[in-house]
Amino acid sequence: MVAALCATLSGPALAEVITCDLSGVPVSFAIDRSQFAPAQDAGDPPRRRVTTVQMGDAQFPAEPILMGDVRGFWAEGLGGSDAMLVIQGDGSAVYANSRAGERLTGNCTVIQ
Repeated sequence: MVAALCATLSGPALAEVITCDLSGVPVSFAIDRSQFAPAQDAGDPPRRRVTTVQMGDAQFPAEPILMGDVRGFWAEGLGGSDAMLVIQGDGSAVYANSRAGERLTGNCTVIQ
C-alpha cells in the first residue's frame, strides 16, 4: 500500500507523503522539503512551492504549508474561493473552503 502510494506521488527523496481521511474523503499529497530551502543568493527570485493534491476523485495543484510540526496546503478553488488544509502535530486536521461552505475534519499520517 505505502509503496503504491509513494509511486503515485513520486517526487524528490526529501518529500513527505501525507495521507488523510477527512470526514470519509481520502486526501493525499506530498511536501518536498527542498522547496522550503533558503535561496542560495539574495538576488534569486522566490521559489514556487507546489504539490498535487488527490482529494476523492479530484486532483488539483496547491501550495504546501510547512511550519514546525504543522503541515497542510492552500489552494485556489473555482470562482476565486480559497481552500486550506491544516494538520496539527498530533495528526488532527481541518479542511475548509469558506466560499463553498465546506468544512471537513479528520486525521492525517505523515510518511517520511
